[in-house]
Amino acid sequence: MHRSKLPLGLALLFAVIAGCAQVMAQTGPVLTWITNSSVKLEQILGDYDFEAYAHGNYLPTASLTVTRFNILGSDTAYSFENNGNLIFLFGDTISQDTTSVNYHAADPLAWSTNMEGETPLLLNFFTNNPISATGFTPLFVQPAGIKMGPDDVPNSGVSLSNGIFLVCNTGSDTSLSDPHTNDFSELVTFNENLAFSTNTIVTDIFVTNRVVSMLNSNLDPNSPLQGHFIIVSMRESGTNLMMFGTGEYRAGDIFLRMIPTADFASGDGALYFAGLTNGQPIWSSVESNCVPVVQDNPTNGPPWPNDNGSVGNVSVTCPPGLGLWLMTYDGGRAEETAKNQTTGVYFSYAAQPWGPWSRPRLIFNKFRDHAAGVFIHDPSLSTNDGLDGPVIGDNDPTTTAGGDYAPNMIERFTSVSNSTLYIYYTMSTWNPYTVVKMRSAFNIEPVIDPTTVVRTQHHVTFSWIAPTNESYQVGYSSNLLSGWTTLTNIITSTDGTFNFTDDGTNSGGLGNTKFYRLQTAN
Repeated sequence: MHRSKLPLGLALLFAVIAGCAQVMAQTGPVLTWITNSSVKLEQILGDYDFEAYAHGNYLPTASLTVTRFNILGSDTAYSFENNGNLIFLFGDTISQDTTSVNYHAADPLAWSTNMEGETPLLLNFFTNNPISATGFTPLFVQPAGIKMGPDDVPNSGVSLSNGIFLVCNTGSDTSLSDPHTNDFSELVTFNENLAFSTNTIVTDIFVTNRVVSMLNSNLDPNSPLQGHFIIVSMRESGTNLMMFGTGEYRAGDIFLRMIPTADFASGDGALYFAGLTNGQPIWSSVESNCVPVVQDNPTNGPPWPNDNGSVGNVSVTCPPGLGLWLMTYDGGRAEETAKNQTTGVYFSYAAQPWGPWSRPRLIFNKFRDHAAGVFIHDPSLSTNDGLDGPVIGDNDPTTTAGGDYAPNMIERFTSVSNSTLYIYYTMSTWNPYTVVKMRSAFNIEPVIDPTTVVRTQHHVTFSWIAPTNESYQVGYSSNLLSGWTTLTNIITSTDGTFNFTDDGTNSGGLGNTKFYRLQTAN
């Protein structure tokens, strides 16, 4: 693809003055959401697309999940890598005919070999073996001793060298005024090979491991776990497993836990993020000492712990070649007003998992981004939008408003074209009760890392972080008013860190003052 030069307004520059470097930049590339770029690409569950059907069109889904697996809709979808496959975890699920086949909000899982976000997503659900008399029956996540009823879902997963692990939130009780009062999360081992065997007991496929976190300490007075990691997202980093989590559903911020990968099954050696000092993380072995790594506070309200965080689900990835950690979550509910629409999908990024993270940006709101009444049901419209149902449980399909939640990124689909980053994520809509695949785009602006600038008598060096598929040239000027000269050498990188050295040979000497800027190569 054509690589255009960065416009002058985005030129990244600093001045080297008489033996010192004055850097007007920050570490790591800057990502800026492109307005109106968050769009629905496809519906991934059911046999036909509900949006198209509302307009009288029959548009089949890629996976035909009703015909193939008797799955009509689901609550949430979270994906992770496993030996070349994408494993998808789904939440409370409904069949086409809930009267004859009631799954009781059970939670299936699927796999896919898709490699690109722009191609239709083909899902293959795990099924029970042997096949029942009525055909394929989905395999549900049902570990021994764990209730997996309404609102109890497998919310995250990771494949490590010592096994495949899922985190299931459980303990919900719909008879309580707050169904999530007694929520806790449990680590479960998924024995994938047994899932393909015949006559296998489900509780052998999903093995209960240990409690990860719990909200109500009265359930276990001796537990040191303090409920910050009920719903989580996991990503391996070096020799550690980074676990990002939130506590009570839609009532908090996002926290970080680091565990040695080798000890993940036992949880030994877990450390909790307790803040930053001079840009370096502080770690504590006690969960009650942890502080948010990202706050859901879109209107700059009271600082934590007096803010009104409302995070539901969180997703964190670290795509190879980008040099950044990316985060999406649904939040902004506490600040929602008729005039101030803050509820939706938020995005943040950081060079390190502990941050500092960028200020979260609202990248999807169902009203602002033209989804309400289009593929999310809006009962306030004067005419029916045709999107009333299916729904789960006793919800009225006509009066129940749809929503946007659980934006879980699919890391392998992340792509960069020229200076644009594209992320792809599944998102749930509640009414219709289904999951869609979304895409959002961001401008990438590489920024010189001020900590790398070195000025000696004989040379100037500096570096910056950017996607590996980009290439750059450096321009220089001794006077900002006298124009720029671009050096001819093309700078590339295989790991996302780009390096430049100027010894003055090709730039007219170092001089007392020299300005530098970056631009993408043709």
